[in-house]
Amino acid sequence: MITTPCHRCGSKNLRKNGFTKSGRQQIHCKDCNLYSTIDLKTSERELRLKMAEALQLERLSQRAISRILHMSRTTIRNNLKKNYNPNCRDNRAIKRASNFRNG
Repeated sequence: MITTPCHRCGSKNLRKNGFTKSGRQQIHCKDCNLYSTIDLKTSERELRLKMAEALQLERLSQRAISRILHMSRTTIRNNLKKNYNPNCRDNRAIKRASNFRNG
């Protein structure tokens, strides 16, 4: 079953439609008649990065988050710095970590 929505219309009414020459799964949207490929790794990565933000709000360390999500600590740190909100009290740990690295 395909869980990702259609890129154009957002519908979940998708059908598998063979493979490309490079081996990626092709899909066909029955609602808007779009033929495209599924990019599972990108959607999985976005989900893991959202999970990293949620775990950081639960006050887990960056090392713990990287062990849980099987991602590099540098990737976790860069993503958290990119989504840094100075008005949020929970972002103090990110600021401290970036100051430690720079200075």
